[in-house]
Formats: sequence, structure tokens, C-alpha cells
Amino acid sequence: MAHKITPKKDSNTVVVRTKDTSTATRQGAWWKAQTKADLSMELLGTASLLKEQQQYRYRQASIYARMYGNMPLMGFPGASINRMSTNQNLPSDRPTMSVVTSCVDTLVSRLTQSRPRPVFLTDNGDSKNRKFAKQMNNFIAGAFYSCDAYPKGVTALRDATVLGSGVLKVLEIDKKVALERKLFTEILVDPNDALYGDPRQMYEVKLIDREVLMEMFPKAASKIAKAEQAYPDNAGDSQKTVSDQVMVIEGWRLRSSSTSKDGLHAIACTEGLLFDEPYEKDTFPFAFLNYSPRLLGFWGQGLTEQLMGTQLEINKLLMTISSSINLVGVPRVFVEDGSKVVKAQLNNAVGSIVTYRGTKPQYEVAPCVPQELYAQLERLIQYAYQQSGVSALSAASQKPMGLDSGRAIREYDDLQTDRFAALAKRYDDFYIDLAYLVIDKAKDICKRDGKYTTIYPNKDGTREIDLPNADLLSDTYVIQCFDTSSLPRDPAGRKQAVIEDMQAGLITPQEGRRLLDYPDLEQVNKLAFAAEERILKILDDIIEDGKYSPPDPFMDLARAEELVTQYYNLYEPAKLPESKAQQLRDFASQVQALKKAAMAAMAPSPEMMGAAGVPQANPAAAPTNDMIPNVPTV
Repeated sequence: MAHKITPKKDSNTVVVRTKDTSTATRQGAWWKAQTKADLSMELLGTASLLKEQQQYRYRQASIYARMYGNMPLMGFPGASINRMSTNQNLPSDRPTMSVVTSCVDTLVSRLTQSRPRPVFLTDNGDSKNRKFAKQMNNFIAGAFYSCDAYPKGVTALRDATVLGSGVLKVLEIDKKVALERKLFTEILVDPNDALYGDPRQMYEVKLIDREVLMEMFPKAASKIAKAEQAYPDNAGDSQKTVSDQVMVIEGWRLRSSSTSKDGLHAIACTEGLLFDEPYEKDTFPFAFLNYSPRLLGFWGQGLTEQLMGTQLEINKLLMTISSSINLVGVPRVFVEDGSKVVKAQLNNAVGSIVTYRGTKPQYEVAPCVPQELYAQLERLIQYAYQQSGVSALSAASQKPMGLDSGRAIREYDDLQTDRFAALAKRYDDFYIDLAYLVIDKAKDICKRDGKYTTIYPNKDGTREIDLPNADLLSDTYVIQCFDTSSLPRDPAGRKQAVIEDMQAGLITPQEGRRLLDYPDLEQVNKLAFAAEERILKILDDIIEDGKYSPPDPFMDLARAEELVTQYYNLYEPAKLPESKAQQLRDFASQVQALKKAAMAAMAPSPEMMGAAGVPQANPAAAPTNDMIPNVPTV
């Protein structure tokens, strides 16, 4: 945005406010203002000063956005749209080979095929903490689902790849936690304050619809009504609009220590202060994702910036080749001067007859582009893919020749994944930061309104999950981020990996079927897992609520005995109440009794055993599976 932030009653300079007649507050310390009027003026002045000092960020972001999508950020609603408004004004300088677009889209598609899942793990906790961790896992899954965290995370990753940094803001909308994509050009930090990437103040500059802003701050409606209308940039075409927007500045100051009271959160427009409150949090309400962190400073370096030099050289070669072909690479007819050739007969008619006397006309196409230019172009394109770590075959959705087995494809996939290991880790950590911020915002709403619920999608539909007791959030817990699957993403590689684990005896065929996760097997899987899911639900009800349901003959008794033993060994050392431990013991005893009764009922009668002395046939061996030789067919 190029709009200038100007306080109505002052210039762009920061107001120097004096606490008394003898001491003066330093410039930019807006959080120490004594009055709301001073706070508003100093906040606006500080943001205006930072915006003027960092114009280079807007110019760079506009260049990178143009290289990726041929549309700059600066002047987008004005000059850019006006330029695209007619066919005659379509841009003619767009390169026909944009390796920036190809590399960015391929990398984003590759990393976002998996969804990082923040998982709460207790640290030496008891059964109460384990139950709390399970509830929080369901809650964060529901919160991410309600906030569209994964689609917006994809956008943040693309912003980071193109511009250097992707930003998502965690905020409250209609008493629910929401996520909002932010361009890094809307966020301001002082370069000195953020020299090592850990600023103490942060500012957001945003255009908001006037009526929406009035609904957000009804007590300040009169100020908002008188605020000057703002535009994204100073171009004349930007002012040809039917929208009515107001420029709003939001600032945060982190407290100096856990006991200090100098933290502040304030929102202001050109007409004055709209909102202010003490800020006691230790982080800003933003989740940041940097493509490549710089040695110094807060903002990251994007892939577009890294490829810019190579892309410019490719553009030059493409323009040279295009001009050469247009000027030289056209058919020409050479007719000797003085020969009797009718020029009208030199046309593109099929089977036309050309009469001549003297020298025969010659059709020639001159060599217009040296092969060195094409070779250099190919080298630059390959270098761009190598520099980004994206293979040209991946960008074209192709695999190398000879990679036909699942094992080979999986190893090739692992080699490419290692190139982005650091970026993938930052992408995982981005969702961990997002989880902390979402829970923190939900905790604030819960304390204010008494409860907070979200929708958790599962295989049986959706159900509401209430935020657990906010006081438990202060207990010891650890968040670790796990990918939804560490298996290969392609079907052949995934199937081969699962088969190898089954052959090694690491997993059972039933677990292998679950890991394959083919969409057309969903109903089959649901039926296959029904018995185990029922047992797990009964045991979970005992652990969480003390609700007891006895076993019955329709249950998989062998699996039930195994699971209840595992549950008892897991929760008994974790301070499980004696009443619940006794329910687990009762369940195990009843399962064993049902197994004995079933075995007695299946015992053969004397008549079925045959006459004494008659030799019995040896039992046949269990059939085996050719695909899994050491595992009996199920």
C-alpha cells in the first residue's frame, strides 16, 4: 500500500510528549502516553515514520509479485487493473518461460501434500493430564477445521516462497477464533528493534470498511464516521471506487518482564483512539513463516528473490530469440534481377504454377538463432531448478525413466524431500505456533463468556468439542508436530512400504490395510475396524468417565483381553483412581470368563471324535499369502 498515514491534527513526525516539566519521553514510546489523544497521535506518527523508512520493502515485494504472477502489489487496484482493462493494453513483456512460477507452485504443492498435525503430549502426567491432552488434541483439530487453517497455511507458504514471509493473524470474529491472511507489507517493525528477529513492538496497517469498523467499535462510531477515506495507493484510478474504507493502525508493545505493566495493545484511526488495553502476553497474535531466514533482520528471503537474477537472464534470452525469429526467421524468395518472374504467382496457393525465364526463384529461410543461445537458455533453466531444489521432472509431473518399482520411487522421493527438510521443519513449527495462538485466543474467549466450543470432524461425522478447563492450560504439557503420515505419497511407493513392514512382522495385515488408506476401501475399513473401535470406546469411557459396559460374546474377546491389559498397564502407574482400575480388572475377568465359555462350547463331543483307534488326519497348514509369505491369509 502506498497510502500515507497522516494524523489529522499533526504531521508525520512522532509527537514528543513530556511527562512533566523536567523529563521528556523518548520518541516513539507511544505506550507511555499519558492521555488517549497523545496515545493516538504517537501511535499514528510511529507507524507513519516506519512506513516512510521502509518503502524499499514495498518496491521489492511488488517486483517479486510481478515475477510470480505478472501483477505488482503496489498499484494493483489502480494502474495495474487499468492496464489490463482492454485487449490493446495487455502486457507484451511477460516471459513465456517463468521458472519462478514453476518452481514456486511445484514446491508449494509438494510440501502441502501432507498436513502437519500438532499433538499434545503430557510430560510425566497422570491420568487426568492424559485425558486433558486427548481433549486438547480433539479441540485443536476442530479449531483448525473451523478456521480453515490448512488452506490458509498453504497460502501463507506461497506468500513465504514468493515474498519471503507468510503471515496469519489469529483474531476473534463473532465470538469465535478466526485466521486472517496478512501480506507482510501490512506489518511494520523497527529494523533496530528486530535486528535479531525478536522485536518488542509490532504494528499492522489495514484498510477496513467504515461500517464494519463501526460495528467493531460502536463507542467510537462518531470518530469513525468523520475519519478520512483511504485508498490502497495514490494512483488516481484507485479512487474510482464504490467502497468506503478507513485506514486503521493497530500496535502491540510486549511487556518488559513477567512482572512489568508496560505492555499495551492499541488501535487508532486518523480521528483518534478506538481501543486500548493492557497487553500481558509474551507473543504477538501472528504466526510467521519464513522461506529462508536472513542472517539479520525479521523478514525472510523468498525463492523469487533467489531466482530473480536467473529469471532476468532467461527473459533476456527469450526476448532476443523472439526478436531474431520475428526479424529473420521467415521464408524469403530470392529472384534474380532481370529474370522474367511474375511476382503475383509467388503466393501460398496449393499447386500454384510459377513461370519464369532465366534464373529459377529460390525459397530460403536464413538461420536466425545460433544454437549457443538455445544451449544457454537450457542451462539457465536447469540451473534455476537446481538452485531451487525442484527437479524439472517434478515440475512437469514426470518421473525419471527406469523408476518403475515402488521402492525406487520412494527412494527418489526421499532424495527430493531432503532438499526441503529445513523448510518442512519450519512449516511444521508454523502450525505449532498457530496451535498455541489459537488456544490462547480461545482461552480468552472462554474466560470472558464461560465456555468455548468448536466442531471436530471425525469418521463418524462431526461433534462439538468444548474447550477444557482453562486452568489446566497452565499445567505441564508439550506440543509436538507430527505429519499425518510418514509414508510415501504415491500409491506404488506407499503400498511397497506397507508390504515391507508386514513382511518384516512390524505391523499386522489389519494395520497395513489401515495404513494404505485407499478411498475405495473406506467402507471395508470401517467394517474391519468396527470390533476394535468398539473395545476402545468402552475402555476410554472407563478411563475418562468411569462408565462401565460389560463385554459380550459378539466382541473380539482375544483383542479385548489384549487391549484391557495394555490400558491397565498404561494408566495404573499414572495415578488412576482405584474405582476405574477395578472396572478394568472386572472387564478383564469377564472377558476371560467369556473366552472359557466359548472354548467349552466349541469342544468336540465323544461322538464327533470318532471311534477309538481310528487314525485321524493331520491338520492342514494354514494358507499363506504369496505377497506376504510369513503371514497367514486373513
